[in-house]
Amino acid sequence: VMKDRVTIHDVARAAGVSAATVSYVINQREDQSISENTKQKIWHVINLLNYKPSVFAKNLRAEPHSKLIAVCTGELNPLARAEYLYMLENLTASFPGDYGLLFNTLPCGRLENADAIIAYNVTKETFYEIGNKNFIPLVAVDCLVNDPLFFQITTDYAALKRLADERFNQDYAFVCITPSDENLKSEIKVQFPDVVFVESYDDLCAINATCVVTLHEIIARFFRSRNVNVFFADNAYLAKCDQTTKCIEQALSHEPFNIHSYKV
Repeated sequence: VMKDRVTIHDVARAAGVSAATVSYVINQREDQSISENTKQKIWHVINLLNYKPSVFAKNLRAEPHSKLIAVCTGELNPLARAEYLYMLENLTASFPGDYGLLFNTLPCGRLENADAIIAYNVTKETFYEIGNKNFIPLVAVDCLVNDPLFFQITTDYAALKRLADERFNQDYAFVCITPSDENLKSEIKVQFPDVVFVESYDDLCAINATCVVTLHEIIARFFRSRNVNVFFADNAYLAKCDQTTKCIEQALSHEPFNIHSYKV
């Protein structure tokens, strides 16, 4: 059980460094040779444990009534852009009333007004670029970072396949907007024997399938308009938005967490 008051020694233990190293980083001691990776890890642990060194006391802002959550994503193809708007709509509906959203396209620098960041559909490298510039809670959505310092929310593709297999007694295609993260793309291909990644309307028109499984509302509408048998996993999609909200709330409360990766 974590103590009420976090000390510099707690930060040092969590970061795997000495208390002196933590102090050097906090005080920006340029006469000490400390790697950028170590500095970044220490700052993330400071945020994770909600450690407030006295040197920062004069700079701490009063707790605002509204929490501002920045959503960062990269350049999106037309289908991904439509899906992004659908995600934002559902995410906003799951947020508490005093939360607000900030929209950011990449590359993004230091987000001074944000209380937390959702990195949506980005590469692992881009995720860390965001994290290295912003030492506030950072949640990966549809990106595999596999780092216990950060929350990670992705679809449970194995569970989705089981549902699809139960739904159809014949072959089907899993139609998915191409993810930015190559590791996530590989995970999808492992689960589904017939997966089609799409980026445009023309890609959809080229698909000849009797049964389609998808997570994307825009794809479901397209195939339903063509009288294709569609299984749209809307509940799984909404569950991902709800889990994202729960992770944001937990991160902002600075409560310790043992589970950082969620498949929903």
